[in-house]
Amino acid sequence: MKYLGSKRRIAKDILPIILGGMKEGDYFVDAFCGGCNLLDKVPNKFKRIANDKNEYLIAMWKCLQQGDRFTEIISRDLYVKAREAYRKEDFSDFTKGEIGWIGFMGSYNGRWVDGGYSGHDVNGRNYIGEQIRNTLLQTPLLLDVDFRCGSYEEIELPPASKTTIYCDIPYKGVKQYATSRNFDYERFYDWCREQHAEGYRVFVSEYEMPDDFKCIWQKQVTCTTNPTITKKRIEKLFML
Repeated sequence: MKYLGSKRRIAKDILPIILGGMKEGDYFVDAFCGGCNLLDKVPNKFKRIANDKNEYLIAMWKCLQQGDRFTEIISRDLYVKAREAYRKEDFSDFTKGEIGWIGFMGSYNGRWVDGGYSGHDVNGRNYIGEQIRNTLLQTPLLLDVDFRCGSYEEIELPPASKTTIYCDIPYKGVKQYATSRNFDYERFYDWCREQHAEGYRVFVSEYEMPDDFKCIWQKQVTCTTNPTITKKRIEKLFML
């Protein structure tokens, strides 16, 4: 699934590092799962927990897990109607899962209500169709995932000796989803330190972190922020 900040392109680089030392039956906790572009590549010999604060996203993933199918034709009018239903919290015409589906499938780069309508035919390209196909291909890889919705601080974690936590947080200093604005970075850093002190393995994707977080991998990648603007950034993986 195309998703803002997706780790799809670097999953093959960072996943072997994160999974190193884990044993069959151990837990992999994706505390900010988003489009699940890393999680879908975690072998199911591990017990996978996926958490995200966006209740519409989690509702969508749970519906897909259950075999629900949504419309594959998302017109601009339907996109606008679902976006308004989200903003008004009006569920008379849509479920939360449907709003999530229409928003994430129908927006540019999966930016949901922030991204604007992407379209089925833009200079001969079907952005929505591509997004839907990619997401439906992911779904069979996520059938046994335990999806949860809430703040990272609310996750009920398994025992530390058997658990690895991965955090793909809202990157500091870049454009955020509406649900991740005003993210409290200092509070997050302290939470990571607390989990580390309790024996959890904690990994964080970001551009920069405080000095006590050790950078264990980095790579320059090209980021697309909109159809006409690309930037080169240094993706980094940190560990406590």
